[in-house]
Amino acid sequence: MKQILIVEDNPMNAELARVILTRAGYGTAVVERADFAMDFLVGNEVDAILSDISLPGMGGKELCRWLNEHRPSTRPRMVAYTAFAMPHQRQSILEAGFDALVVKPAKLETILNAIDPDRNPLGDV
Repeated sequence: MKQILIVEDNPMNAELARVILTRAGYGTAVVERADFAMDFLVGNEVDAILSDISLPGMGGKELCRWLNEHRPSTRPRMVAYTAFAMPHQRQSILEAGFDALVVKPAKLETILNAIDPDRNPLGDV
C-alpha cells in the first residue's frame, strides 16, 4: 500500500484529503506543519506528500526545496495542495520543485491523479 503524508494546517482540508486517499486505498498520515513533516520523514518513508503552501512557520514551497536539496534521490512525489490559483502563483509553486499542483477545492480524481499518475483508475474508489 502506498503511503501519503498530508501536510495541511486546516483541519477540514486535511480530513477531506485523508478520507479521499484512504478510501482510494492509500495509507495516510497528517501533520499540520512543514517542520513536523520533516520530523515525520526521519523515521517514515512515504510515496508522496500532499502539502499546503501556506503553513505556519516554514511553508510548503520551502519544504519542497528542502526535500529537493536534502533527499534528491529518495524524495517522494511532491504535490502542492493550495488555494493559490493565479497563473503567477502556480508558476512559482511549480518552480519550487513540486511534481504537481492541486487547487482547492479539488475533485477526487484530480487529487488521486496528482498523487499517483500511474494508478489504475478502475481499481480506485
